[in-house]
Amino acid sequence: MALFEIEGLDELTDTMTMVRENYPKEIKRFMQKEGNKLKKKTLETVQSSTLGKITGNYEKGIKRGKPYKYDGNGADSIRVYSNAPHAHLIEYGHEIVHSGGGKMKREKRKEQYGTENHTRAFQLFRRAADEFESTYETDCEKFALKIIELLNRG
Repeated sequence: MALFEIEGLDELTDTMTMVRENYPKEIKRFMQKEGNKLKKKTLETVQSSTLGKITGNYEKGIKRGKPYKYDGNGADSIRVYSNAPHAHLIEYGHEIVHSGGGKMKREKRKEQYGTENHTRAFQLFRRAADEFESTYETDCEKFALKIIELLNRG
């Protein structure tokens, strides 16, 4: 059995706690800015992938939530979501309920979606989050350097 010893972990934890206690406004402001950037990226993804399609109020319903502490690990978090009532249908796809559609409609659906009974899942929020990940990492590094600067001054 291998035994690992890590030095300085307690100091890092104490430093992170101090940052959270002394600079809560900066953390909140940073999370809001990042949430706005993710919202913008999500809207760009929606507009580029649903061109020419009627999505109702799907785009208007995309919102940024408030910063909060995640229960799982206590990390600061923020959400981007859609409050449109049909958002989950566009995001994850859905079964098509037939109301007497004839052979022509079934063939057209099969041609458009690859199946006659299920619509395609666009997964726009996941794609936007995947694309935003690298931007978020660089922004976090810049924010950490800013906080270190503040700690060195104070």
